[in-house]
Formats: sequence, structure tokens, C-alpha cells
Amino acid sequence: MTPQRRALLDTISDWPGSFTVVDLFERARRRSPRLGLATTYRTVDLLRQSGSVRPLAGEERAAYVRCGPEHHHHLVCLVCGAVEDTDECPLPSPAEIKRRYGFSPESHELEIYGTCGRCA
Repeated sequence: MTPQRRALLDTISDWPGSFTVVDLFERARRRSPRLGLATTYRTVDLLRQSGSVRPLAGEERAAYVRCGPEHHHHLVCLVCGAVEDTDECPLPSPAEIKRRYGFSPESHELEIYGTCGRCA
């Protein structure tokens, strides 16, 4: 692993909420001044493909959040930008969706936008 990729991974692991690729690049460059924007885009794309980061749906700007492999959703604060994982899932099970609609779901994503307890 290159020092530039290590700087990106360390920066993502320290990030408290959602981030854009440009935000990540600017912050990670403090750790690795030789980091390039193209490397940042490629690394975020690899992390997205592996499921380590996920784009947030409904964001005006392309924002990402770090993720683990377990099934979860996100609570996104519109005031401070904090992102919290939640394992609450209001959707019916895949079997129930299949029974009701004849549809076989593969996956789903859900972000709930609002105000966190610190900002309320």
C-alpha cells in the first residue's frame, strides 16, 4: 500500500460524517502532500466497489460515508453533517416483498435525514 493510499484510509477512518472526494483529498493531503486528486478518486471508487464506503442517496453533492459489511442504514444530520449507523430497518423482509409483489430484491439503501441530538 502506498503512503498516499494509507493517508486516504486513515483520513476516512477519522472522518466523523459524510465527505466528498474533494474534501477527502484536501484533508488527506495534509498527511501526504504528494497525494493526487486522481489517486483519491480511484481509491474512493475501489472502496465503493468493496463496500467500505457508500454514496449517500439524495445528497446534492456526491457525498460518501464509510461503511461496514453488516446490514445497516444511516441517520444524517442536516445541521452538522454527522452520520450515524442504525440497524433499524423499516422495510419488509425480502420474502415478504417477493410474496406481495413478485419482486426479488437484491439489496437496498436507506438514509434518514434530520437533526441529530447534539444539534436539536
